[in-house]
Amino acid sequence: MKLQRLWAVVHKEFRHIVRDWQTLIIVLAMPVALMFLYGYALDVNIKDVPVIVEDPSPSLESAAVIKAIDNSELFKVTGVVRVAVEPHELFRGKGVKAVFRFPYDFAARLRRPLDPPAIQVLIDGSDQNTGTIIRNAVEPFLRQAVLELLGKTVPPVIEVQQTVLYNPQQKSALFFVPGLMAMILMMISALLTALAVTREKELGTMEQLLVTPLSPAVIIVGKLLPYIILSAIDGLLVLGVGETVFGVRVRGSMLLLTGASFIYIFTALALGLLMSTIARKQEHALLMVLPITMLPTMLLSGFIFPLASLPVWLQALSSIVPATYFLQIIRGIILKGVGAQELWKPLAALSGMGLLLMAISIKKFKVRL
Repeated sequence: MKLQRLWAVVHKEFRHIVRDWQTLIIVLAMPVALMFLYGYALDVNIKDVPVIVEDPSPSLESAAVIKAIDNSELFKVTGVVRVAVEPHELFRGKGVKAVFRFPYDFAARLRRPLDPPAIQVLIDGSDQNTGTIIRNAVEPFLRQAVLELLGKTVPPVIEVQQTVLYNPQQKSALFFVPGLMAMILMMISALLTALAVTREKELGTMEQLLVTPLSPAVIIVGKLLPYIILSAIDGLLVLGVGETVFGVRVRGSMLLLTGASFIYIFTALALGLLMSTIARKQEHALLMVLPITMLPTMLLSGFIFPLASLPVWLQALSSIVPATYFLQIIRGIILKGVGAQELWKPLAALSGMGLLLMAISIKKFKVRL
């Protein structure tokens, strides 16, 4: 008798689980998605880092070393020039992570042990992980390349002068604070909107709003504006704590950073609104928003792991993650002091993504409610 009663309770609970198909799909799909994301994203080995080579006096020797740089898995030579432009311009607008500078008499000094050549390497330190990997790998790599070029068994005398720009002390706070701002704004903005709308649906007050003369677009904008203000306050708090506690100061335009942050917040709110049109309950919204916002922002945006370390299909997936573009913007403004001229592409991509998500959300909102 007790077993029959137990089976009745188990049977009833299984029926509830099967009927609640949204929760069931999330519970079953999330472990598989996490395994794929963490399995590939936790690979911290980077490859094909874009670099520029300045070779003022081309020779067979310098060409051989440049070829070795380009053929390596770590570096990809995107250009060889006689005289490079100001390094800050390369790092701001070209997406270059390092600049190799050969001396004009590199070939002649290679065979003079008492007067060895010095190769200068300028490294973009705004991405701490990539910068640290380049800094640790570049000297032994160049020494090995010269060793193979000369065909010697004794390591040749060569100097490698490394300079890290934007974050010379490689402070982790300068790298993580912008990323934390991107993750916090995305998670809070999307979560607030999704929970607010699904709560109205559960209580039945959303239907009461829809029977009024107000259009769905007016209702949505009216509900989003308070959360835009609240999320903006969160952004100011993060920046304030980052500056006062961790010493992270904004080197670029505060006005540009504010405008970009509002675009990002708008995109996050639109994503949360889209989730709310799919979810029927607040717990569904919570289970959907957290993995869709937090995990891609952490793993697929360049916040913790370099995008170059991801497989091609995950790099393509990162292009639809809003935080990918916001991190380019916020790190460029805070660490490099770049302006809208260099950041117009990620700004345009983020704006287009926000408008698209909002258009889809409004359409689905009208259909579902």
